[in-house]
Amino acid sequence: MDLKIDPVVLGSITVLIVLILLGSATFQSLFANPKILIKEAPLSKNSEFRLKPGEQYQYSYILQNGSLNMTFRVFEGGNCTGIRLMEERNGTGICVDRNGMDSAGSNASFAEPSILFFKPWMLALNETWRWNTSMFVSYNGALNHIQDTFYRVIRKENYSGRDAFLVEIKSEDGPAEYDWIDAEKRIALRVMGEGYEVVLAED
Repeated sequence: MDLKIDPVVLGSITVLIVLILLGSATFQSLFANPKILIKEAPLSKNSEFRLKPGEQYQYSYILQNGSLNMTFRVFEGGNCTGIRLMEERNGTGICVDRNGMDSAGSNASFAEPSILFFKPWMLALNETWRWNTSMFVSYNGALNHIQDTFYRVIRKENYSGRDAFLVEIKSEDGPAEYDWIDAEKRIALRVMGEGYEVVLAED
């Protein structure tokens, strides 16, 4: 028996295969080497970086399923000041200038994400401070907006005997995080978010 294939069906299958192949190539091209970009609003700082070599800060990280301690040590870095997470055995830490910036050049984060108790934006706080960042994904020449994050000082208050700025950090569609920032040293005294809490244990 001769098997006959309808030329219309054959043509349709051929077109479908071509479209799949082209679609796959296009998809790979679109998402080749995507990059996350953070655009920051202008930031005016009113304090220099105040941590000194030899200082050490220990924090308790309280999570839903338990807790852990993390210790950050400040050390002399030559032309900068180093900060290292001591529990990270292979980590080299970061090196920041007097404006609190490291090689990443961001006010919102560091090249080493484990450094959580200090961020450069903390050097800009005052009682009316507001700031925002925008996250984008860049691929194939296109810049696609992901989300905005908004920072604001709610008030200045006493926290455990220290003057502190209470800062709210909130994205467009996520729960808020609240940070108590020491007004003198400009480090986190307490961080509280959905499902986690971070508290300075000793310094």
